[in-house]
Amino acid sequence: MLDILQGTPVWVYAVYLWICYYGIKACLGGRENRRSLMILPAVLVVWSLISLAPSMLSSGAWVGGAVIGSLLGMLLFNANGARLETDGDTLMLPGTWKTLLISQLFFAVKYYFGYQQAVHPLLLSTPSMLAAVGGASGLTVGLFCGRAITLQRALAALRRNKGIVLP
Repeated sequence: MLDILQGTPVWVYAVYLWICYYGIKACLGGRENRRSLMILPAVLVVWSLISLAPSMLSSGAWVGGAVIGSLLGMLLFNANGARLETDGDTLMLPGTWKTLLISQLFFAVKYYFGYQQAVHPLLLSTPSMLAAVGGASGLTVGLFCGRAITLQRALAALRRNKGIVLP
């Protein structure tokens, strides 16, 4: 185990710390505007697709995982307690551990498959692993996309209702 951690590039630790920071910040609550709601899912989608093997099997599994993950994300996240800021374009959100948990899941999936790629590159070219990589990557990205969709809808609803607090 120590060999695995010692062989991990330094930039991976930096990414992990950033993901932890983002997740812990979400636990405390905070502000999300329309642009910030879209940036994180877009970055994660691009990162996920770049690391995906170029095959129909992994791409199809990614799309399926992303759809399922988005639906799960919309079910997991809600906008209860969200308030509209005075600028009319920013949500004040209560804290939640869910964002920290799915960001840790995203990192764990990326780390595991990155490790497998480094140690057993031929293993990732098998059909079962192509499907697993695509499905797991799509699912974790989809969770963030579902969160963004839910919060975008809440922002639109609050703007329409002049900032009335959701139940």
